Amino acid sequence: MRDDVMVTGISAADSLGLHGGAAAAEFYAPESHRETICSAHALEPADGPVLARWVADTLWPAIFAESAPRAAVLLDLLEHEDPRVRREAGRELAR
Repeated sequence: MRDDVMVTGISAADSLGLHGGAAAAEFYAPESHRETICSAHALEPADGPVLARWVADTLWPAIFAESAPRAAVLLDLLEHEDPRVRREAGRELAR
């Protein structure tokens, strides 16, 4: 993963002991890096296995880490297309 992104959702699920998916990528990144990241990885707006969540540049320094916080990862997993992933995330959030 790049050093200007923060993994979340399915990309961080394994680190929480939940079902992850190697065929997908989900991350947060600063809005000002959008063009660079999209160009470097040939990303275009579309449904697919990559979900980028763009963050305002003013907020980025306050939240950046290698991985999103546990609660954010779980909340992002609640939006996943796989019902099993959503169930696991919901169960973990209920703890």
